Amino acid sequence: MIMLPEGFMNKMKNLLGQDYNAFINSFEDKNHKAVRRNTLKIDGASFESIIDYLEGNVPWCEDSYYISDYQRPGKDLYYHCGLFYIQEPSASLPVELLNPKPGDMVLDLCAAPGGKTTQIGAKMANKGFLVANDVNYKRLLSLKRNIQLFGLSNTIVTNEQPSSLKRQFSGFFDKILIDAPCSGEGMFRRDDRTKNKYEGYEPNKFTDLQKMILNDASDLLKPGGTMVYSTCTFSLEENEEIIEWFLTQNHHFKTIPAHNLEKIRNHVSFGFNGFGDAIRIWPHIHKGEGHFAVRLEKEISGHVNAMTCDADMDSSISKASESAVLDFFKEIGLQTDNLIGNLHLEREKVILYSSVAVTNLNCIYKGLEVGYFRNGRFLPSQALAMMVDLKACKTVNFSATDINAVKYLKGESIYLEGQKGWVLVTIDGYPVGWGKLVDGLMKNHYLKEWRLM
Repeated sequence: MIMLPEGFMNKMKNLLGQDYNAFINSFEDKNHKAVRRNTLKIDGASFESIIDYLEGNVPWCEDSYYISDYQRPGKDLYYHCGLFYIQEPSASLPVELLNPKPGDMVLDLCAAPGGKTTQIGAKMANKGFLVANDVNYKRLLSLKRNIQLFGLSNTIVTNEQPSSLKRQFSGFFDKILIDAPCSGEGMFRRDDRTKNKYEGYEPNKFTDLQKMILNDASDLLKPGGTMVYSTCTFSLEENEEIIEWFLTQNHHFKTIPAHNLEKIRNHVSFGFNGFGDAIRIWPHIHKGEGHFAVRLEKEISGHVNAMTCDADMDSSISKASESAVLDFFKEIGLQTDNLIGNLHLEREKVILYSSVAVTNLNCIYKGLEVGYFRNGRFLPSQALAMMVDLKACKTVNFSATDINAVKYLKGESIYLEGQKGWVLVTIDGYPVGWGKLVDGLMKNHYLKEWRLM
């Protein structure tokens, strides 16, 4: 039997009344697991035909699928092709509520490890501009990897306090996601560490931080824009009470209905006026852990920040270096139209900068890392492999059942006849990395940090 903090149980009993027993009993049920399809790389029918352990769609996210508890999707070779993200079912709710579109300017304010960033990026179809920010530098490596694995090319990663982003992005974004730090009550069933820390928290540990983040985000949103505030806790103090406080301080904001999620909207408002617009996922009602989300709209008035959309930054690449990159693209059979004049060299990295010039911020990922130079030679990046268009591209393909596919992911060289030079390695047609054919041997250029152990 799962042991829950006494203070938490007393609070939920007072809150839920007759629903309390059903709620508490749900903690004895199994955790629900899901994978979310990468719509940039594979359509629904194809995904359902090659992933044989799907158990139906998550009701609030048509691209997410339940899977059985014993499955280990991280060992699936298609995961390493970036075809899906492993995500707790309720975690896909906030982005569905935000509903980003191609061409939007979007901020994921508390982005690491990147599940919601990849969901946003896929919905944007690599059109527009996406900033993934997180204050915790140690978590940015996983965020960067997931961005690259999913093949996002319109995304940058910043490591800033929300207030610092106002130096450049005041009143700029169409949409903002705030997946706020919280007490994590909704994760008690699946995360013992969160549960064990709970009773040591000070009463205002999270609420003061949540208020500050919301206020900073409101300044980053353009008039007419929308933002979603979400947590993975049941706490009224961190959900409805936070939003009620924010609305009394910011009369130019209002909650707006979740029409696209009407079928799962929960009408429990706990006496707060206007909170029929908020959504809660309950473990005793839905197949997912606890979650809260509400969409807020900023009224249309005031100044919209007129930021340049031309990436005119320093470190432009030399003609000789640009020529080396273009020669590789031509060798492999890739289009070069959008590269000429847009490449930049930072130390040894060749970067295709984002469409928006970013200055005076700690930006650790400034756009698609195309490759790098080593001893004067250009080498293509893992990020480029994960997003290339296969049309006319020179490839070596392995089936998912071919032992060579696993050997490649382990970083092994593979004996293979073929025309000398660079090739894009694919698994059943889905890009996974680079190889280089030399004298009957394909040298392995799969990123070392990603290799299977």
